[in-house]
Amino acid sequence: MEYADFEVEYKRVSDGIAEGRRYSDLAAELPRLRALAEQIDDEDDRHLADSVLAGIEDIIARGPGEAPSEIIMEAREAFAEGDRNDGTVAERLARAEEAVRALSRIAADASADEAREIGALEHSLQMLIGALRLMR
Repeated sequence: MEYADFEVEYKRVSDGIAEGRRYSDLAAELPRLRALAEQIDDEDDRHLADSVLAGIEDIIARGPGEAPSEIIMEAREAFAEGDRNDGTVAERLARAEEAVRALSRIAADASADEAREIGALEHSLQMLIGALRLMR
């Protein structure tokens, strides 16, 4: 299996988080995504998938709690833009790199907790950037 195939399924779940779907519904998706990640042929891509899933698991484990701050909403929007899987590899790479820069700017005004969450988003994009560079 290719990472791109996994990414399509992952995006459905991550989009569900952004849309506010029930966390219990999203948690039910994790075993399926974990099984798909294990089928990815490339070892680096498997590690990327594991990292992405760990981020989702962390978000779901924290539960809905209070509404996210404006800074976190802005960071999630930047992340979603950088994580889009349409376009050429070069276009995707440029978007992901720009999103990392945007997250760094956003984190400068964030609280310590917000900065940690933004750091996790940035880490996921850095993993994506690494995988995209290998695909060039």
